Amino acid sequence: MKTFRTRPLRGQAMTEYLVALLVLMMLVGVSFAGEAPIVDTFLNAVRTAFNRHSAFMSLPL
Repeated sequence: MKTFRTRPLRGQAMTEYLVALLVLMMLVGVSFAGEAPIVDTFLNAVRTAFNRHSAFMSLPL
């Protein structure tokens, strides 16, 4: 009875991760139905929070 050794698969997981990451980045960066992309919405929220924090810190004691 012969046993056959198959070569281990290498590199396929990295390709799958890269494809999944590419799809995720496209979903995050693309706008749907005329709305702003998710990245822009997040950056606007960070900008607003920073401006409010800065205004609060500049108030006199």
